[in-house]
Amino acid sequence: MSEKFLLLPVLLPALAALMIPAINFTSRKARNIFTECAVLLNTLVIVLLVIYPPANTLILFRMSERAAFALRLDGMGMVFAVLIAVLWPLTTLYAFEYMSHEHREASFFGWFVLTYGVVAGIALSSNLLTLYLFYEVMTLTTLPLVMHEMDGRARYAGRKYLIYSVGGAACAFIALTYTMYQGGGEFFTLGGTLGVWPNEPSQMLLWAWFLGFIGFGVKAAVFPFHGWLPSASVAPTPVTALLHAVAVVKAGVFAVTRLTWYVFEPETLSGTWAQYAAFAMVCITIVYGSSMALATQHLKRRFAYSTISQLSYILLGVLLLTPEGLVGALTHMGGHAIMKINLFFCAGAVLCQTEREYLFDMRGLGLGMPKTSLALLVSGLALCGLPPSAGFMGKWELGIASAANSLGHGGIAVLMISAVLTVLYVFSIFSIFIMPGKNFDFKTANEGVKDPGIEMLLPLGVLAVGAFIYGLYSEPLINFFTRIANGII
Repeated sequence: MSEKFLLLPVLLPALAALMIPAINFTSRKARNIFTECAVLLNTLVIVLLVIYPPANTLILFRMSERAAFALRLDGMGMVFAVLIAVLWPLTTLYAFEYMSHEHREASFFGWFVLTYGVVAGIALSSNLLTLYLFYEVMTLTTLPLVMHEMDGRARYAGRKYLIYSVGGAACAFIALTYTMYQGGGEFFTLGGTLGVWPNEPSQMLLWAWFLGFIGFGVKAAVFPFHGWLPSASVAPTPVTALLHAVAVVKAGVFAVTRLTWYVFEPETLSGTWAQYAAFAMVCITIVYGSSMALATQHLKRRFAYSTISQLSYILLGVLLLTPEGLVGALTHMGGHAIMKINLFFCAGAVLCQTEREYLFDMRGLGLGMPKTSLALLVSGLALCGLPPSAGFMGKWELGIASAANSLGHGGIAVLMISAVLTVLYVFSIFSIFIMPGKNFDFKTANEGVKDPGIEMLLPLGVLAVGAFIYGLYSEPLINFFTRIANGII
């Protein structure tokens, strides 16, 4: 396939996003059909690119000899591209029913589809400059989605999101400038190109990488730069599901992986204060996120803090700086996206059907919303790591990689603590839903309560089943990730 086709996943959503508010659709149904077809078409293009990847890089233009705006699809890009290609159509379908209760739907779906193209650009970026540009555009396209309600809470969340993102962008820009000045990273290369030069102080290199880790780590919600993520829970659930499971946070993890493995040399970073400092931040984030999830009664915020913890599982694998660690990180990245987006979908279904946000108001809902509760149970068990689910395979691969690395021994302890906390905060939700206490009046609690319609239930069911299919048939995926980590793809 020609490298020119790499532009399509970026341009098609942009064109569709312009048409959605511009076309005078005769009905909501007509607009929804157009939106879903546009998203599915883009997914089809991405799938074809993955099956028939272009051999060459598409250089659109050069800013200088060392700065090219270019697209290419390699193994790492395939992982992220397939992830968004699978989950975006399901989220779009879910959003049709959810947003029917909201306002300004045309504006919402316009920004929603546009963001698909921008995130695809991140997956297809050929170098750090291109990734950085798409990364910052993503902030601008997701900000209207976070602030969609335009009430006090939404405006506050939007300001907070923007402030954190701008601060992170400044740190990442320093790393970008350093790599461009040194002439490294013009194109992503597994193993990196930025080592220690004879005339270059190694401390400057380490500081550049560490600032890049912090800058991109803001989107990955690394402590103490995580505060924007729980606040963003005020956005409509289709947005928070994408923010917390696919688009923004996974883009942060993806960018850290690119920076660490494809720009800087892992061998140069290994055993340095920069690796230890970043690894310590990740370990703190894992325990902190799980602890806050257990302590939080707001359901969407509980899942948001869970995301903060689970994202650092992935970064722990990346920061082990071993191929095994990278395999574990990629395995958990895909599995977590499937599990967590469905948990947010379940929380959104409860909010949409009952307008209840806090767990103490959800006692006994398992009877009134049995299908939603079942999807929540299955995805929750997968998140806890029940074999043979996606959560189990991700943690298994991370555990194997950590056991083979002296730095990873501390990571194993952190993962075990988080695993216990995960079981507690997940099963406490189930107990509230189905075991509210002696003499509880189920009939009164579930009066007028029912499961949502097919547009919301279908994604819930598909993703719940997918969380276990991912684990059952993980061997081909792990083999694929291993080939990526070894530079074969």
